[in-house]
Amino acid sequence: MLTRDFLKLAGLSIAQRIIPPALLNLWAQAADAQAKGRKVILVTFGGGVRTEETFSPAGLRNIPRLAALRPEGYFYQNCVNEGVLSHFNSTGSIVTGNWQRVDDFGFEAPASATIFEQYRKARKAGPLDAWVIATNKSFAAMGASSQRGFGLPLGANVVLPKQLLLDAVNDIVRKPQASDVADRDAVHRRLETILQEGYEGVGWTIFKGGRQMDQHVRQTLTRALGSFINGPEAPTSGDELTFFITREVMREFSPSLLLVNFWDMDVAHWGSYSLYLQAVTRTDRLTGMLWDEVNENSKYKDNTTVLILPELGRDGDSNTANGFLNHRSGDPSCRNTWLLALGAGVTKGATETPIRHIDVAATAAAMLKFKPEGMVGVPVREILV
Repeated sequence: MLTRDFLKLAGLSIAQRIIPPALLNLWAQAADAQAKGRKVILVTFGGGVRTEETFSPAGLRNIPRLAALRPEGYFYQNCVNEGVLSHFNSTGSIVTGNWQRVDDFGFEAPASATIFEQYRKARKAGPLDAWVIATNKSFAAMGASSQRGFGLPLGANVVLPKQLLLDAVNDIVRKPQASDVADRDAVHRRLETILQEGYEGVGWTIFKGGRQMDQHVRQTLTRALGSFINGPEAPTSGDELTFFITREVMREFSPSLLLVNFWDMDVAHWGSYSLYLQAVTRTDRLTGMLWDEVNENSKYKDNTTVLILPELGRDGDSNTANGFLNHRSGDPSCRNTWLLALGAGVTKGATETPIRHIDVAATAAAMLKFKPEGMVGVPVREILV
């Protein structure tokens, strides 16, 4: 398993190089105070999932953990995505509170300020208090916008575990124990080559310093990969890897604002309905485990709200024989999703009254008690206490 020492080194060695020590000390003091305050975790069923396979009567069997948790929270049956039905724009709309229409593949940052930038600016929060952990490897630019007055200096730490780390899991675990040293060394040399291709390619973007990772941190990551892959909790999917790293970030840094993007469900594009359903159930299990961590971690228990929603749905079968494959039709199955709110400040209940994806960031801002700038979305009042 990735060690907390590695996460600490990866996060702080960069910060010390580009941030004055006095400011780091102030941020550390602020972090101690914020650790005791309200926290918000956004969890997206990334890749897209239909209500048909989740909170419909027939779909509940695919989400046993969320089905059991639903009575403990507040459930919005209609959380509508009125924007561009692509992954980056959909999640970008969720985290900015404004409908995004930028490059579909993450080559452009969101056009309006993210909740992470807004929070850090309003609350003067340090760089380790807001994180994005995303299985989707195109989300490197999700933590900060191109809006004037915001941007990378105020952005979230973005962690993209899957791109390199899952490849390393698959490659090294497949090696038999009897393989000679040369073979194992070749694997590590190949990993080091990938490390040098760019920080986003590795999976870590530490706010502004993403492309400035020094050799010592690269070496630490390379060593950590081997021990993690051969450890007892080695993941078998990108989302499992995302969960493990999320848990370590929570335990080490206790950020007040965190986006967790699960993604295995996008296997639907391969055309296998059974693999898609397996990914839905895996995401349900990992989301349940994340909720367990919230309740077992003293810095999160009783002061954390978790907002869970799909970034988009998928096409309805009325459009094609296998509508679950894609998510571009714009039909109700694709646009009409759901949201489940759990934890601090959340009363028990449910409603069919529609809310919108862009209302999520505004609601999170209200929970964290700051007024965002320029959000079209509005706070959802039923879960604000």
